[in-house]
Amino acid sequence: MFFITREKRSGWIFKNIMILVIFLQASLYSFAMGENVLEGAESVVLPCHYSGILPERNPTVIWRRYDLKPQTIHVRREDDDLRGQNQRFSGRTSMKSNALDSLDFSLTLRKPHHSDSGTYTCSLRDDREDITLTDVQLQVEVQQVEVKVQEGEESGVLPCKTTAHVEEDDTVEWTRTEPEFMIAYVYQNGSNKAKEQDKFYCERTIMNKAQVKSGDLSLTLKYPTERDSGVYICTFYKKSDVVRQKVILHLVKEKFPPWAKAFLVLFVVLLVFGGLLFPFRQYFKSVYKVEVDSGMKSVTLPCKTIVRLPKDVTVTWKNNTSRLVHLHEGCGKKLEEQHKQYKDRTEMKGNLKFGDFSLILKNPTDRDTDTYTCTISNRWGKILIKKQVLLYVKAGADSFIIAIDIGSGYSSYAFNVKPREEGSETQIKRWGKELGLDTPKTSSCILLDEHGDFVHFGYKAKTTYTNMTGEEAEKHHFFEHFKTALDCDDLRNQKIKAANNKSLKALKVFTEVLGYLKDDAMETIKAQAKEGEFTASDFTWVLTVPAFWGHPAKRFMTDSATQAGLVTKGTKGKLMVVLESEAALTWCLKLQSDGFITQNHSRDSQDQTAGAAEPDTSCNGLPKSQVAVDMLMKQEETKDLLNNHHRNGKGYVVVDCGDETIDFTVHKVMEGGSLKKLYEAPKNELGGQTVDKKFKVFLKEIFSNGVWDEYEQSFPSEVQKIMYDFICLKQLDEDVQINCPFNLGMLAEEHKEIETFFDSVEGASWDDGSIRISREKLKSFYDESLQGITESLGEILNKDLNIGYIVLVGGLAENQILRQHITDQFEPQYKVLCPLRPQEAILKGAVELGRNPKLVESQKKHPAWLNFFFENFKE
Repeated sequence: MFFITREKRSGWIFKNIMILVIFLQASLYSFAMGENVLEGAESVVLPCHYSGILPERNPTVIWRRYDLKPQTIHVRREDDDLRGQNQRFSGRTSMKSNALDSLDFSLTLRKPHHSDSGTYTCSLRDDREDITLTDVQLQVEVQQVEVKVQEGEESGVLPCKTTAHVEEDDTVEWTRTEPEFMIAYVYQNGSNKAKEQDKFYCERTIMNKAQVKSGDLSLTLKYPTERDSGVYICTFYKKSDVVRQKVILHLVKEKFPPWAKAFLVLFVVLLVFGGLLFPFRQYFKSVYKVEVDSGMKSVTLPCKTIVRLPKDVTVTWKNNTSRLVHLHEGCGKKLEEQHKQYKDRTEMKGNLKFGDFSLILKNPTDRDTDTYTCTISNRWGKILIKKQVLLYVKAGADSFIIAIDIGSGYSSYAFNVKPREEGSETQIKRWGKELGLDTPKTSSCILLDEHGDFVHFGYKAKTTYTNMTGEEAEKHHFFEHFKTALDCDDLRNQKIKAANNKSLKALKVFTEVLGYLKDDAMETIKAQAKEGEFTASDFTWVLTVPAFWGHPAKRFMTDSATQAGLVTKGTKGKLMVVLESEAALTWCLKLQSDGFITQNHSRDSQDQTAGAAEPDTSCNGLPKSQVAVDMLMKQEETKDLLNNHHRNGKGYVVVDCGDETIDFTVHKVMEGGSLKKLYEAPKNELGGQTVDKKFKVFLKEIFSNGVWDEYEQSFPSEVQKIMYDFICLKQLDEDVQINCPFNLGMLAEEHKEIETFFDSVEGASWDDGSIRISREKLKSFYDESLQGITESLGEILNKDLNIGYIVLVGGLAENQILRQHITDQFEPQYKVLCPLRPQEAILKGAVELGRNPKLVESQKKHPAWLNFFFENFKE
């Protein structure tokens, strides 16, 4: 039996009573408190006082925020214990040195940021239990100033000041957050970083360098207009500290001036006169534009004249490629020569006697977008009248779409030529069969001969060029990573250098690239099509570009596409230029919950398969430890995410993890599903090449004494294959093995036994013909990229953009190390999503946008007549 002596029983009762007293006393103090502070303040104190009895053994005070991960903000035992502290608060928290003696557990938070707002919990712990003492609700507010400027003034000043000393490497960023996000000015190293500035503010914003040094960060805005009204944020980045100030700019309009009244009267007269002539516009215009939605029953192509014509005229309607659309001779129509595309779809119902030769085209689709010519001639063939109609049929759910994504490192295209009711599925071109590869993208390389004529593109271009002799290579033009060379406004005349330092116009290079991708896509589609013929004009073409590209670069892509034959002058309406980020987000929002992946740390689950029904289009399938994520969403939320996600108002940070850069863009889903860009981060060099270069350096470290250098020079194609194998293997978060090519082994054996190369290298070993790289060494290749991604995301999330989701796409997002790092850093405060096969998200989303262009149509569209005027004026 178990006996307790009187002395032991008394001690046991006393200890439990003391614990009960501590708990009761602590519960008296467990209530919520509030603290408000302005961002930029030196510090804020979160109060927590205790008047009870401390536990006898290991008393510990813990400050937490339960909405963060890690949750720990500060821990005090005998001394501070910050090993598990959330890194956002590193170096910014402190408690009194005698906190446990004075029972003042208050926490001082230095340099509070807007993102520090939240509920902080102070608790007391011993070896047995954790007791909550108090909750403190902290609200960090941004300073706000209102400025009124008279419209017509030469300039206005947006004030912003700081007491901190401004150093050369500090950054001041002025942004406009409402009504739409724009970067007004970025000050660093004593000057403006013009490349990051929105064109709207180009040469209209100034910061005084001398005043900045004294802490005056005010922005001078020249020639302000009503369009400049809105909310501006001045953000001062000083190392790890961030200070913001909000400025609301109001433009006060001057009274209606006399000249404006006179102009208004003149405008009304012209409007009335124009209104009287409007019904007769078809009789006077030689070129008429018609715009219609796909799916309409019919569309009328107008052709009218007030000229009196003979009775027996011949009316011929043809498209831009001279296909016969409709032929009317004398008293009736003749359809024997009519092209089959228009069979049983045309008729003329107009009164020919009164000069109406209009054509009705039934069931128009975007394949009918073209320039149509109506020619009226007499019995001897003399042309009496000729008029043109520009028909633009908007793409629809059953449109033929080809999307092209030219990346800095890799490129490809996708297409869809089947109606939705037939179970249409977007297909992506497969590349690399000649090298034993099977990838959804190929290298962004192009090889041209000495005359600038096309030779090869992609893997084949790189392999061919690397195998050339020096003399032969000198004659050719080999361009790699050519997309990153676009860096000036005059892109039509810009030249880019080839590998041998020869130069060609960028327009020529991009035209050749687009021309090859167009021809290859048409051949691929024709090979798969069971019947029918296709031309480039049958398709809507979607080109993707980075979010930081301005209008000159987009216009440059349009010009390149036109010269490459994707579209003609008459079918430019069938070309869409969309942002890579909005394409990727469109695809992600379309997916159901089983269309996303997550990291599974359990080694037992690596034999599980991915839970998506889509066919595999990645390296050679998903890594086995990728499984479908069971998102905690209601069923109705997953049925149509694109139409529902605008309701919570949360924004999406799209992190496009590419080969050369990591692009960060913030979008918001508007009512109806359209996407609005709120912010794009400056360009960086954190992409997959950073990881690949670390791997190459490591191989050179292993195969020292010039072995790797000799191998790289002698067998470039094998090096290319090794890098491809690494791209697939680096997706894993475990030890990986790479087959050592025979030629590399032979070169190594000429120096010494191959096993000895690994003796002095940490993180790698020789495993019977393979190079084994440890999990820890593999993760080290990512350190630079992951640190940069974390810092960039932190800066974006600190902005007042109401972000709720982080969406990972691009080739580098295939990697478990990267995904897990971002998830650990930012969940659960932000939901981290990554689609299955994230490398394909941009292309698949671009096809979706091609079939539903309203998702990216500008909210401020000019009327058709104004667009027509602008086009002709530009020409």
